[in-house]
Amino acid sequence: MSELTVRPITDAELPLVMGCVMDVFGNDPAADPQVLERMRALVPVPRTFAAFDGSALVATASAYSLALTVCGGAVVPTGGLTIVTVRPTHRRRGLLRRLITAHLDDCRARGEALSGLYASEGGIYGRFGYGVAVESDELAVVAGDGLIESDAGPVGGVSPVGLSDDEALATLPAIYAAACAQRPGMYARSLDWWRWRRIADRPFARRGRSPRRHVVVRKAGADRGYVVYRQQLAFDDGRPAGAVDVEELVALDADAEAALWQHVTTLDLFPRVSVANAAVDCPLPWLASDYRRVVRRRRFDTLWLRIDDVAAALSARRYAADGAVTFVMEVGGSPHDVEPPSRWRLVVEDGVGTCVPAVGDAEVMLDRATLSSLYLGGVRAAALGQGGRITGKAEAIARLDRMFAWPVAPWCAEQF
Repeated sequence: MSELTVRPITDAELPLVMGCVMDVFGNDPAADPQVLERMRALVPVPRTFAAFDGSALVATASAYSLALTVCGGAVVPTGGLTIVTVRPTHRRRGLLRRLITAHLDDCRARGEALSGLYASEGGIYGRFGYGVAVESDELAVVAGDGLIESDAGPVGGVSPVGLSDDEALATLPAIYAAACAQRPGMYARSLDWWRWRRIADRPFARRGRSPRRHVVVRKAGADRGYVVYRQQLAFDDGRPAGAVDVEELVALDADAEAALWQHVTTLDLFPRVSVANAAVDCPLPWLASDYRRVVRRRRFDTLWLRIDDVAAALSARRYAADGAVTFVMEVGGSPHDVEPPSRWRLVVEDGVGTCVPAVGDAEVMLDRATLSSLYLGGVRAAALGQGGRITGKAEAIARLDRMFAWPVAPWCAEQF
């Protein structure tokens, strides 16, 4: 049996990496002929690791260098773990653990306090210290006139304007960047990211639907939001039954958001609207004249986080309530938490937190994954306490809940 080695790849090995990724995820290379060109533009080769069995590439992991918005608008450098694969012939041989170890070592060398990911399987990453930090809702809408009532045309006098792909590339990034500052969980996008992930329309991704439509809303000459969607025409017994799939809706104020929802829910011939990834505080059900016309199909996890540098991460975000708490971060089954449980003191004054190593008695106990779930304010300490993920004094858990809560729900706009 050959020795299994894990190391950074070379540029020449990127095609082998993508071959492994497409095999493990069951993709058809012929359906995505530009995959290698796209990945060369986006995947940082120096941050890509692979496992080799002799000369055969058998497992992969890479990371995007993300700038993640946290509560209060600060941006925290984050390693966005991606394309994690192990060929089925090489499962249960410790390769995933070795790849994540290499990834976390790389994050530390780059000064990234956080690592984040979208999990293809929910049972894997908790043991490495990752916790669910952001959730989203899938919505189904019975659309049509009257869903969002307006006495005089577009809501709030905000007018929708359709854009070509080139116009969208020139317009949407600035709106998105402004929105990032308003909501935790969002991350900055490079121009290449916009070009290859958000604008370039791969035919295989259409699944019988239209190309992407890009619509922006403007008020007093300023761009205030946009929506990206696809359409699929259908008829049922001669009646229009077309569908609109909303891929992304971003707005900078309430009028813009209402106008965008009004636009996608009043398209002639398309009475069914679906939203695959809506923030859990999406106002659409409350904009609707009939609440039951907006159905929450499911709530699901999106962004998982792992706080690696506790002091840096907790000091970077802002807090909803002042207070202080001493907590023990226990070893939560992660092979990377090899040190003894650590004790920390978080003090918040005027919304600004300071986190330092502590001595003395702890008021609450939790593991790294649970602390990471708390981080963006979308998962409440009270719920985690009820679920047994946080233990300690009831008053201290309630204080922790008030401190970490945030008035805007976190949202991660796109899988990476």
